[in-house]
This record gives sequence, structure tokens and C-alpha cells, in this order.
Amino acid sequence: MKDYYRILGVPENASNQEIKGVFRKLAFKYHPDTNPGNEKQAEERFKEINEAYAVLGDKAKRQQYDFARKGQFVGAGYRGFQYSQQDIFQGIFSNQTMFDELSRMFAQAGLRFDHDFLNRVFFEGRGVIFQFYASPGGISRRAYQQYPRQTRVSTYKPSWTQRFLSRIIAKLSRHLLGKLFGIEYTPLAKQNLDQHIELELSLDEAATGGEKKVTYKRDKQKKRLMVKIPPGVKPGTKIRLKGMGLTEDKHSGDLYLHIKVKG
Repeated sequence: MKDYYRILGVPENASNQEIKGVFRKLAFKYHPDTNPGNEKQAEERFKEINEAYAVLGDKAKRQQYDFARKGQFVGAGYRGFQYSQQDIFQGIFSNQTMFDELSRMFAQAGLRFDHDFLNRVFFEGRGVIFQFYASPGGISRRAYQQYPRQTRVSTYKPSWTQRFLSRIIAKLSRHLLGKLFGIEYTPLAKQNLDQHIELELSLDEAATGGEKKVTYKRDKQKKRLMVKIPPGVKPGTKIRLKGMGLTEDKHSGDLYLHIKVKG
């Protein structure tokens, strides 16, 4: 069973507002439009984040999911969490209120969330048509209709000018996300190259600071660094060494030292 709390990075007792806030930041950060050159990786993460939110953001689904996680009703005919990924996506996009809220959210940030985009990212291009219809009671609903996937292959290739403008728009989108929502953009390739190690200090070293030798493995090679420790450093402090993480192609990750004080 997927750990939706871990995917969003929220505790199990997180409120609906906390879940919504975290989802909003992650969805903007991993939307394919804000990750040019890494769209496929971003799509997978974006899809995963939306799936987690569709469950944890829905009171009934979250309750059933929590019961299944805790193994309640086992042996009493209860079969756990019964929603497939496609059920979850159809549920969230059939909910007009939630769908409209998501559409406004992405539109305000200048990011795509149209039917073609949803069909490709969430339904793997299977031809899902989103339609509104009114029930006899006058309540508007959203329905799905699936049509056979066409086998035509597009031969269209964007021009150099179009590709250049696309990159400019992506950069502007990231800038606006930072200004409007306080989101710090880091390319996916770089995020995957970050390293985290624990640096243990004595009480005296933490109090007085100074230089500390750090030995770690980077790209299968042993590396040694002299790191300056600020005086009075507290346990749990995170020291970032830019560009000292793993390397791949032209990308370099960062090295994060997590301070632990013994004594």
C-alpha cells in the first residue's frame, strides 16, 4: 500500500488545511511546465502528489485509507483500501468543486490543467472526455467517456523559436511561483544528486566551533573536506555545502551535513 502521508511529507494527524497547503506547493514545484528538460520525471511525481491529495483531501477516502493502514476490521470482511489509482483520479476529477478549485489554482500560476493535459498525464492518453451534464434535480455533474486511442503519430516538431519561447515562459513561471507562493525551484536532476550525512560533534566542538574534517563517499570515491563549524551550533542544524554532492552529466548536487551533538 502506498504511503500517501510520506508522499506529501505530512504527519498522520495533519489537518485538511495543512494537507492542502503542502499539496499546493508540491504541485506547483513538480508541474511539468516548471521542469523543462525533466518533464517525464516531473509528470510521475506530479501524478503521485495528486493521487495522494485526492485520498488525503477527501474525508471518506482518508478515513478508509487510515483504517486499512492500521489493519482495522481485519478478519471481519473488511478488504482494505478498495480504490485503484484510476478510481482515485476519476473521483477527484468528477468532483466538480475540487476540479474547479484545482483549475483555478493552476490557472493563477499560468500552468496547464486542461483536458488534454489531464488525459495524457493521468489517464495515459486513453482518450478520456470530460463532460458536464445536469441531473433531473438540476445538479451539475462531471462524467467520463472513453474512446479508442487513435494510432496516428504526430510528425510536428516545434521550431527553434518556439522551443526558445517555451524555455523563457518556463523561467518566468518559476520566477512568479517564487514571488507569489514562496516556492524555491530546484531542477529534478539536481535534487536526485543531493547527499545527506550525519556529522557528530562533541559538546566542546559544538560550543566553540572551529574546523572539522569530514570524510564521505562521492561517486564511488572517498572525499575529505575541512568544514567550518560555527560556535554554539545546535543539534539538528543542517549545513549545506553547495555543489559537493553527487555528480551526473553537468549537474552537481549539494552535500548536507546534519549536526548531531554527543555528550
